[in-house]
Order: sequence, then C-alpha cells, then structure tokens
Amino acid sequence: MTQRPIPISITEPGSRSTGSMGHPFWSGAFRPLFLFAGLQAIIGVVWWLGAMIHGLWAPQLGTTSLWHAHEMIFAFGGAALGGFLLTAIANWTGRPALKGTPIIVLTTLWLAGRVAMVFAAQINIALLLVLELAYYLALLGLAARELIAGNNRRNLKILVIIGLLAVIDAMFVLAASDAIPLDAELFPRAGIFIFLLLIALIGGRIIPGFTRNWLMRNGKLPAIAEPVSFNRFDALCMGSLVAAIALVFTPWHQGAAVMLMASGLLHFTRLSRWRGIHTFADPLVIMLHAAYFWLPLSLLLIGFSMLRPDLYAVNDALHAGGAGAMACMIMAVGGRAALGHSGRQLVAGKIFTSAFALIWLATALRLLAPIFGASYLTLLAAATLCWVAGWLLFLLRYAPVLIGAPLKKA
Repeated sequence: MTQRPIPISITEPGSRSTGSMGHPFWSGAFRPLFLFAGLQAIIGVVWWLGAMIHGLWAPQLGTTSLWHAHEMIFAFGGAALGGFLLTAIANWTGRPALKGTPIIVLTTLWLAGRVAMVFAAQINIALLLVLELAYYLALLGLAARELIAGNNRRNLKILVIIGLLAVIDAMFVLAASDAIPLDAELFPRAGIFIFLLLIALIGGRIIPGFTRNWLMRNGKLPAIAEPVSFNRFDALCMGSLVAAIALVFTPWHQGAAVMLMASGLLHFTRLSRWRGIHTFADPLVIMLHAAYFWLPLSLLLIGFSMLRPDLYAVNDALHAGGAGAMACMIMAVGGRAALGHSGRQLVAGKIFTSAFALIWLATALRLLAPIFGASYLTLLAAATLCWVAGWLLFLLRYAPVLIGAPLKKA
C-alpha cells in the first residue's frame, strides 16, 4: 500500500515551523545551541592540543586532559542535545517551539558553565557544580514541562536518560576535583555510553523515518523493501545495549566485552534494515546512516579493547563513540535542523557535505593511529586537522543560517 511521507521529529517536509520573537537567533533552541556546539567542538580540541604540544595555559579539571574530555562530552554534546530535544519536542507535542526568554536563559546557563569550567581549578567546588549543572537542570525542567503540557508522556523516558547524564556530569566534576574517592576516568566513558544510548533511541526513530520519506518521494518504493520501523528486533537491540552498558561498570569485564560486541553486531543488522544503501543520492539522508555506523563499530571496538587491551586501548576505542557516533550525528542532525527550521530547502550543498566527510575521516584516522605506531603522530595530526576543518566548514555554512532571519516562503 502506498503511503504518504510523514513528518518525523525535527525537520521533514510537512512538519510545523514556528515564528520568531525578537531577534531570530532566539526563535528556536537549535539556533544558539547548535552554533555554540560547533564552536565548542573546535575550542575543546585546539585549546587542549595547544597545552599538550606547545605548553600553553589551558583549563584544568584535575588535569587538562580531563577538562578536554569533559567539554567534548558534556558541553559539546550537551548543547547539541538541548538544541535537538527542545526542537523535536515541539514536533512531538504540536506545541509552539520555545523561543525568546527561555532560550536566552538556557543558553546563558550553558555559557556560564563553560566559563566556570575554564576556572575549575580556581573556584569553589560547590559553585562549580551549581554553574555546571544549571544548564542540565533547566533543560530537564523545560523539556518536562513541554512534554507534560503536550500530553506526550511516551517520550518522558528521554528525561530519565538526560537526568542520568547530569548525575554523571556531577560525579565527573567531583571525582576530577578529588572531592570523592573515585577514578575520574570512569565518567567520560559513562557519558559517551549515555550518548550512544540516546543515539540508538532517537536514531531508531528518525533515520528509518527520513529514509522512508525520501524513498517514497523519489519513487523507489515499493520496488525495494522499505525501512523497517521499530519492532521487537529493535527492542532487542536496545535491550542488549542497556545490558552491555550496565556490565561495563561491573568487575565482569569479559562478560561486558562479549555483550558489547554482540550488541554491536545487532546494531549493524539494525542499520542494514533501514535501507541506507539506496540513499546515496541525498547527502542529508546518507549522513544519518553514516553517523549511526560508528555506534555499532564503537561497541565492537570497545568490547575488543576490553578483551585485548594489549592490542588496542579502551580510550582509543571510545573515540569511535565520541568523535564518530556523537559528533557525526550532531553534525548531520544539526545541519538538517538549521535548513528545515529556517525555511530553506533540505539540500546539503558542497560545503556541508565536505564538512561531514572531514569529521567522518577524522574519526577514521584517529582510530587507525594506534594501529600504525610509527605513523601515530602523523595520523593524529591529520585527524585533528580534518576535525577542525570540518567544524570550521560547518560554521561557515550554518552560522549565517542560525543567526539570520528565516526565509519567507513564496
């Protein structure tokens, strides 16, 4: 039976757009938060490398490396999450998107957290926690209010995951500051796993939906099998991921490694069921599939590294989840949202396509670097250059879109 394309989550033809209030920059959460996420992606890497290589002063959360890990997960990832979530909730509930004062306050709280983390070694730990967690608490409050007011209780489970992310952030700050006797290295790993869980949960909705709509519009259905919507197999994939994450933080490392790798294989199968192979003609769609690719690969690599740390380090494997799944999905979704919610055509263009390709390549080079020991520094430098160039291109393409007024439809 032929179906009509349906609106899916954040930006799809037929989805509702919102007006602006005051300056257009504050007319949607995605505008300031995606912009600052892109900036933070560069600052968090360049500042850290400047300290490591050239001895420049850099912030410390216990160490400069821990500050870098914190900012790339909880600041970069947190901003993008807020931009996505508050925009998506408007579509899920049918309520007007938040704009104006709530978005100004939320963005200000995020910026206050960044300033606090720069001076983390110099300020009181209680004040540091308040400034860092205020953004997440405000995000939780706004999201909960909109979901409840819109009678969209089925998505309240996302709030539990965000709340857990905030708890992990707090524990990270406390451990890195020696306020509690725990290994601070545990918490960046936990943060990445929470983002992988969110990607698996939300990606399982938007990727097959966008793909199905594109295949319908381009007359490829029913000639090929359509992407499979969430069913029992997807529930098995999600269950395996939750179980694997839980096992990682127990003493049973071998069991955790096996579960991670089994979950990785399940999620590769899940990805193949979404028919991305047929969407190479549209970069905006294939980007979503290419971003999700890093999730199962990260599970396989992390599992393998837990079994054979002598061959591949866990910290290296984690970059498949952080630099790969997280960053690529943030860019793919952020670029799509910026176009769709500013009244522009959903066309990637050469600059954005190149930006995504560079981030994807940066991840691959970072993961290959430990394998080619003699070329480790060369590959690491190449990965860094690709990363910075990719986010600079993203900002070049989308800063004017995010800051400027939406286009009026003819």
